[in-house]
Amino acid sequence: MRSTQEAVLAEMRRWGYRYVVTPTLESLDVLALGLESDQRRRLFKLSDADGSLLALVGERTVPVARLAAGKLHTAPLPLRLCYAGPVLTNDPDRFTRRREAYQVGAELLGASGAVADAEVIAMAARCLDAAGLRDYQVDVGHSEFFQGLMDGLELPADIKSGIKEVLSRRDFVGLEELLARTPLKSAEHELLLRFPALRGQADILDAAGSLVRNRRSEQALEELSRVHSLLGAYGLGGTVNLDLGAIRDFDYYTGVIFEGYGQGLGSPLAQGGRYDRLLQRFGRPAAATGFMIHLDLLGLGLRRSGRAPELTRLDTAIAWSAAGLPGALRLGASLRLFGMRTVVDTQPRGMSGARAWAHSLGAHNLLHVDARGLVGWVPAGGRLRRLPPEQVVARLAGSSS
Repeated sequence: MRSTQEAVLAEMRRWGYRYVVTPTLESLDVLALGLESDQRRRLFKLSDADGSLLALVGERTVPVARLAAGKLHTAPLPLRLCYAGPVLTNDPDRFTRRREAYQVGAELLGASGAVADAEVIAMAARCLDAAGLRDYQVDVGHSEFFQGLMDGLELPADIKSGIKEVLSRRDFVGLEELLARTPLKSAEHELLLRFPALRGQADILDAAGSLVRNRRSEQALEELSRVHSLLGAYGLGGTVNLDLGAIRDFDYYTGVIFEGYGQGLGSPLAQGGRYDRLLQRFGRPAAATGFMIHLDLLGLGLRRSGRAPELTRLDTAIAWSAAGLPGALRLGASLRLFGMRTVVDTQPRGMSGARAWAHSLGAHNLLHVDARGLVGWVPAGGRLRRLPPEQVVARLAGSSS
């Protein structure tokens, strides 16, 4: 997982995002400013010695928003920030999964519009590329499209909430049962039934436009059209689907939203979108968009595709005879100065035992220091050569540069 995280963060840095560290344990009052009631319910809560309520973070967008409005309040906008860390959730619907997961994410704060939205989506896709994932798909939607549809329906708030809930689960049977108990007109009834199927390429925007009659939804379609065009300029046309039936459970999303799926994975391994109202809760009103990647799910996707990252191999394993330890320690220190991953054995070994030990470590090179200070060098798959230590260092350091 660490190598995958480093690959993703390296890609984010290539896009100009700066790494920040936020706490895993926060004041409950601080987190409550940025979370809705359902999200607060899922937090693990505890108290400190003074009786103050604390919580373990269930996501890291809110702590980053607090950081941008607090310690970074004088930094000019837009801010490009990235992070990595554990999140914990006490969600009874997720008991089949670990309560703790690991996320890496990025936030673009202080930038609005399609260009910013497209940047974040494109970077998320390139992060999946950098991790080695292939055959993934990014579904892009807009939270305002659905909200516009709801605005036009003369229904009680609890019925609207129920419609949102069944649609978020893509529970088509439940949707039909719920709509059967409402006084909706036939056109409105048909639109909601077709809503989950509004998924595809740019032509789906025209199809959806012919169904809606409210400015809020129409504006969402216009914004999606601009974002989709920009993603084509990023070279992601074949990777992106427009999904107007996407409904996210985070109420702070205010615009373009997206999810990334790996082949054969039912849950999204990347999620993000626009949340323009969040920073104002911490005293710094600003537009914002971002995303996070579930590293555990990304790792699962890599393993299923046969592209799991390999363990980093050692450059050099250094063994030594009974009197060769001082020379082995000096040799290891010299090689590390050149950035070579080097292990010095903790016990003396003969050459045959040293070969087996180095093989078990997967080392590229075996060095064996004898009592006279000479070094036996065995490259992986090569023959034994005996050289003075300074020549060994020169050759290995030269090959690693």
